[in-house]
Amino acid sequence: MKHILAATCVAFCAASPALADGTFMLGGTLTFGANQQPNFGVSARFLENNQVDESTLGAGVTYYVATQEIGVDVFAGYIFDSMVFGLGYDLVQSSPVMSLGIADTD
Repeated sequence: MKHILAATCVAFCAASPALADGTFMLGGTLTFGANQQPNFGVSARFLENNQVDESTLGAGVTYYVATQEIGVDVFAGYIFDSMVFGLGYDLVQSSPVMSLGIADTD
């Protein structure tokens, strides 16, 4: 049984892709839809990837300037050279979001 478990672990590690370093993103976020007025905010997110020309997932917080509220969102985006664009969903505001920001990329 130990040999089967060891072989499974080795096979899993060999088949899994290399993990990229995470990075932080600072940028602007705009809510849309959900029968609400568009709302602009300033965002800070942690992204799980920092590689240029790759997709990424992330999570972060947004301060909405007009309403002075805080939002927490999940995010899927694409990394360009030092820039990130993506779409997500704000769990507090119950609204889809679109974001553009800067990040330290490789």
